[in-house]
Amino acid sequence: MTATHTAESPAKINLTLRVVGMRPDAFHEIESLVARVALSDELTVHEAPAGRFTVACDDPSIPSDDRNLAVRAARALAEHAGRACGAHIAIRKRIPAGAGLGGGSSNAATTLRLLNELWSLQLPVRDLERLGATLGSDVPLFSHTPVCVIRGRGEQIDDVRQPLSAWAVLILPNLHCSTPAVYAAWDRLPEHPQHPPLTEVLAAATSPARLMALLFNDLEPAAFQVEPRLRDLTEQVHLATGQHVRMTGSGAALFRLFDTRETAEQFAAAASGALGARTVVTRLLT
Repeated sequence: MTATHTAESPAKINLTLRVVGMRPDAFHEIESLVARVALSDELTVHEAPAGRFTVACDDPSIPSDDRNLAVRAARALAEHAGRACGAHIAIRKRIPAGAGLGGGSSNAATTLRLLNELWSLQLPVRDLERLGATLGSDVPLFSHTPVCVIRGRGEQIDDVRQPLSAWAVLILPNLHCSTPAVYAAWDRLPEHPQHPPLTEVLAAATSPARLMALLFNDLEPAAFQVEPRLRDLTEQVHLATGQHVRMTGSGAALFRLFDTRETAEQFAAAASGALGARTVVTRLLT
């Protein structure tokens, strides 16, 4: 029987996202407080003939060739280990693609971890992180604590030991924001607002209501320029619920944090009823 390994591949949300400026390599320098959430894909890796790397996903919009980060991760790991290996990757997709939730990066990180076990490579986590960083800026964070701070392009990661206990409502509009377009729009903004330091944000971690008031995303104004319907959606959420939401990543997913599942579900019902957008109630992982 072919050996298999299976694991959940969780989404992330950027609780804060500060764009520090432009790097010499033409990428943007960021600082972001990131939390993983229970919304996840299910990923299974199977042994395959040497040199054969394939993926099957129940979402037909997900590419099945080397555009898929999980396939690239499998190939990169085999090359790094110098092993004649192959893998077939099966993904049950629950994290919408292109929403700023890190689904592809999470799939790549989970693929590296599972194939390290399946192929008995015994590579240390640090090696998998470095390999993941060559695939995408967000890949390494999925090897760290559920709450962490990322800096640089995302390759500098500090674990946050302080747990954030909250329920999250994700609003998942049928919109897509191009990350390069959003950053280009940020470059053109005439001014960039000041936001509280991370120490102040983390000091409010025990109260989701206080925390929400301090969260920010520097890319929101730029994303609203790239996709004006996203600005309209945030305004409609506020009108329907009386509460503000934040954007994760470069969009287009939105979120709000709550103390209890009951209040989260009430907000989700009001938002989805008014907007017709898909909502998901989930927990921050601790």
